[in-house]
Amino acid sequence: MRTISADSTYRLRSQVSVPKLLECGEVSHWWCTRISETMPTAVVSSAHTPATLDAAPITGIMDVTAETEFGNLPLRDFLTHPQGGARAIVVIKNGKIVAESYPDLSPEQSHLWASCAKPMAGLLIEHLIEAGQIDETKGIGAYIPALRDTDWSDVTVRDVMDMTPGMDCEENDQTRADPYSNAIRAFLAEFGVPHNGKVETLLEVLQSSKRVSAAGEKFEYGSPCTQVLVYLAEAVSGLPWAELFRQTVWTHVAAEGPLQVHQSPDGVALAHGLVSSRLRDMARFGMLFCPSWRMISSKQAVSAATLARIQCGTRDKSFFLKGYDGPVFTDRFGDDSMLGNARQWDCIWPDGDFYKGGFMDQGLYVSPGRDLVIAYFSTTPNMQMTRYLRPIATSDLLA
Repeated sequence: MRTISADSTYRLRSQVSVPKLLECGEVSHWWCTRISETMPTAVVSSAHTPATLDAAPITGIMDVTAETEFGNLPLRDFLTHPQGGARAIVVIKNGKIVAESYPDLSPEQSHLWASCAKPMAGLLIEHLIEAGQIDETKGIGAYIPALRDTDWSDVTVRDVMDMTPGMDCEENDQTRADPYSNAIRAFLAEFGVPHNGKVETLLEVLQSSKRVSAAGEKFEYGSPCTQVLVYLAEAVSGLPWAELFRQTVWTHVAAEGPLQVHQSPDGVALAHGLVSSRLRDMARFGMLFCPSWRMISSKQAVSAATLARIQCGTRDKSFFLKGYDGPVFTDRFGDDSMLGNARQWDCIWPDGDFYKGGFMDQGLYVSPGRDLVIAYFSTTPNMQMTRYLRPIATSDLLA
């Protein structure tokens, strides 16, 4: 971990902006561990003392190789590569840490999850479905009055969960480069930055979104979909999102530190990605989907039915590949064996494993059948750490 002077801190804080963060450079590197210094933040604590994750090192994991843009490298060399951007990784098998490295972070530091947070929003909707409070075949307008007279109204909860709304909120290289796209407008609203001379709220951006195709036709990755789920959970429960997540999930998790849920200027939980915690605690969230949940939680947060909806919830492969991001994920992994996406997870494989990635290459890989979780943090535009996930998970080392 680098020590940063007061002058450098003031300079970097003054430069925080959406364009600067999208550069994945020095400002992003500073910001990823200090978001609570720049944005309103809800601190979500556990009611339990931390559960110890015992170490049971498997040294061969660091020798697992993958083909990266820097060549075919063992994981240990990739983690220290000067252009790799890796900050930390942990591999947990059967509730024990079998590999861990912190090349550019301290274990006690909180770091941005980025879009690895999206399954948190999905999990709250799964709870409300199982409680009979949400019917996923109904339109969003049936639950969120503020979106009832908008093009979101008839988009079903299932289509929002699977990121196939047919709305103009898809994130891709073109929309990220377009200052007038709804993807960029949403990010600007989250930071309280004017768009076209006006500071908009996130809800106003969603309300102005338009339908561009029929829902359910293709995978359309977009953070606004996840934010619709935030408004949905709040409308149905009557609770602020962070408090609902605390009561439903995090209060039962014996975490090492608090979960930080960063918020827009008007107090909306930005659960699509602006969440921070220690790396082991992000891994603990992944463990909730595995048999070892009993080792870190006093209550089962992920039911067998929820797990089945994730693992068996993919649509056909053409649905996944027709969208912009389906081919992006196959390229990112160097692997096209995944079945597709589902329920806020990016990739689900035939063996039941699933993955969620995030901006600047954050990653959460969960293998319920192997009782395995891999979590990592990075600050880089190059999503290369993903190349190691399937080789690690399918290695004989973890059999």
